[in-house]
Amino acid sequence: MNVVVTGSTRGIGRGLAVEFLKRGHNVVVSSRKQADVDKAVSELAATGPAKVTGMTCDVTRKADVQALWDFAVASFGRVDFWINNAGRATSRYEVHEIPEDLVHTLVDGNFKGSIFGSQVAIRGFRQQGSGALYNMLGGSFDGKRLTPNMGVYSATKSADWLLTKYLVQENKNPDIIIGTISPGMLITENWFEEQRQIDPAEWQKIRPILNILCDYVETSTPWLVEQMLGNRQSGRRIAWMTTGKLLGRFLKARLPGPKRDLFARFGL
Repeated sequence: MNVVVTGSTRGIGRGLAVEFLKRGHNVVVSSRKQADVDKAVSELAATGPAKVTGMTCDVTRKADVQALWDFAVASFGRVDFWINNAGRATSRYEVHEIPEDLVHTLVDGNFKGSIFGSQVAIRGFRQQGSGALYNMLGGSFDGKRLTPNMGVYSATKSADWLLTKYLVQENKNPDIIIGTISPGMLITENWFEEQRQIDPAEWQKIRPILNILCDYVETSTPWLVEQMLGNRQSGRRIAWMTTGKLLGRFLKARLPGPKRDLFARFGL
């Protein structure tokens, strides 16, 4: 299989790339910066027997997204999986407070990027006769729960969710699979950048709940990739943090015994 993951030189996207490579699938990574692409390709080359390559791509520009598809086809012959992962999250602002430039970043990257990626992938899949498209939803997004200070971000992911429902409705070929991924709240570089903006005393207050909710990238991504590889049902939401799993973690946190401390490895 040949896989394209947008926004994949670090964070969740890179974690997905690693797991596909470990399973013998060729991967195309992308980022807006050439230096990041070069570094990721060099480091990922030793992951497994499969091949990895990459190129720069600004997902807010459709021409860039089409060029990424063309590059993948030129490199590996076809694209079997396309994952719209590139985007940005923030948990620092209520809706009325969020700066204008960040609104543009969230809407352009999270929603327009998914639109352009979906357009390019679906057109390509129709031409080659098959393929699987997945749009990345936020954390444990299910369209029901509200997360404080994430109104605009969550709105873009709601838009991605509705976009995907339309894509499923419009594409009835059983060989074209369309779905969504809810990866859980994963500790990534971007996540840490957000946390550093929080007052240290306030961060210590929320640390216990973060130890319940969060996971490392390498904990979630192997399961996510296995689910994508095995899925034959269009419209499926692949969700790492289910309601049952979440309730189980809260229950375990109340019981005697060792507690999760995800941040010890970072010296926090």
